[in-house]
Amino acid sequence: MCQFTPPAELVLVMDDTAGRHARRFLDEHWCRPHAADLRPQGDLVVTELVTNAVRHGAPPAALTLDCAGEAGVTVRVRDAGTELPQLRQADPGALGGRGIALVDVLSAQWGVDPAPDGKTVWSRLVA
Repeated sequence: MCQFTPPAELVLVMDDTAGRHARRFLDEHWCRPHAADLRPQGDLVVTELVTNAVRHGAPPAALTLDCAGEAGVTVRVRDAGTELPQLRQADPGALGGRGIALVDVLSAQWGVDPAPDGKTVWSRLVA
């Protein structure tokens, strides 16, 4: 647990504004003492995870942010959908399908925790 920044949660509105609200949430709750250099990656990862929840998940949905000091920052997006994201190779001409690949490249670790009432997709960012 971080001594500077407590864990925080944002209930997501499941529409096209969700990514923007999620980035504003990071503005307010990002741990600058431990993870200032990770903020650009955090913006990208959160935008991808939130966008996937809106497009492929189901309400209710929430974003949580948790700093563990030197161990990194974990972002989680929980939704009620049962479809699990998968890392795949997108066709070069495709307009989408690269979100989880981007999360994979930017994250020290990432994963999916299925639950009876949905799933949580998480990413750990480490300096």
